[in-house]
Amino acid sequence: WRGPFLGVAILMVIAFIGLTILMPSSQTVQTNKKKTSLADPFRALKHRSLLVLGIAAALYNFGFFTLLAYSPFVLGLDEHGLGFVFLGWGILLAITSVFMAPRLQQRFGTVTSMCMMLFLFALVLLAMGIWTSTQWVVIAAVIFAGAMLGNNNTLITTAVMNASPVERSTASAAYSFLRFLGGAIAPYAAGKLSEIYNSSIPFYVGAGFVFLSVLFIWLNQSHIRHVDEAEGAH
Repeated sequence: WRGPFLGVAILMVIAFIGLTILMPSSQTVQTNKKKTSLADPFRALKHRSLLVLGIAAALYNFGFFTLLAYSPFVLGLDEHGLGFVFLGWGILLAITSVFMAPRLQQRFGTVTSMCMMLFLFALVLLAMGIWTSTQWVVIAAVIFAGAMLGNNNTLITTAVMNASPVERSTASAAYSFLRFLGGAIAPYAAGKLSEIYNSSIPFYVGAGFVFLSVLFIWLNQSHIRHVDEAEGAH
């Protein structure tokens, strides 16, 4: 188990060196950014559009982290098997986030595309709950979920950046604060639900939260519809 952690640490060192060498220094880049405080991300949440997207992300992240943290316990695979499953998940996530999400956004719009991807992800979690004891179904569902999450991560991040007039770094901080609340609660909740009830319940609950995120976005779309207009203006 030490190998993966050492490998990730090495990759992070390489990334740090790359950023240090390749990115321009702050002295050579002229910016007019205002100074920000720790309270600014919380103040930014007064913008309804940012608040809506943050709450929606917290709801869908509950399902996301249920899959990420809990599904390995029901897969019944060794370390290498888990590695291959999440390799497939990661490849689909990377490909769709770069190549598929922009096309969906262009064709259907950001909000509609988000709802489509989240609805499909909720169905994937529902299938994992129904067929928890069928290994190949859970494996296929985890891998396929990578496509849904890759698309949605790009779509919702784009929406957040265009949702409000605040600095992008401030908007990102406010959004991340809300969305990772769902990610923080889900792993613990999934384990307790499995312990109290059965191994399928965490997936059902995760699916329910993702369905709620779709409903929440749809009911509040009047507050976030402008994100496509802002994107088109860039």
